[in-house]
Amino acid sequence: MKDEKEKFGEDWPKTDNLRVIDKIGVPHPYCITPKHLEYAESMILDNAAIERADKKGAVCDICRKAHKKNGSKILTWDEHKQALLIEVKGLDLKKTEDIEIVRNYLLTIKDRCEKEGFVGFAFLEKEPPFPEGRHDTI
Repeated sequence: MKDEKEKFGEDWPKTDNLRVIDKIGVPHPYCITPKHLEYAESMILDNAAIERADKKGAVCDICRKAHKKNGSKILTWDEHKQALLIEVKGLDLKKTEDIEIVRNYLLTIKDRCEKEGFVGFAFLEKEPPFPEGRHDTI
């Protein structure tokens, strides 16, 4: 059985070096709280249920904590957006020719991204290129 990330990116264009693997919350994921469950009509918290709870006063927990700490704005459910997470393999994002490969890929998916409401991209380097002779270990 495929995991959700594989299912999500399957129908997006891919190359040997680039593929969509997931979506990611911008500026951060919307974090539900017990208030969302309190306001929910059932235990299923789909987009509509979260939106209803948001309108009744439930807020993103990440926003609530940041607001409490430094007075930052509490974003509504609608103000939390999604970006595409793109896996990058075998490219050095500091090299002009590799950046051009990424740019061309992004142009091929741009229209669909806009149509589906994605607001940007995040990149996950699967195999970071290391300078010759350098071998990093964890």
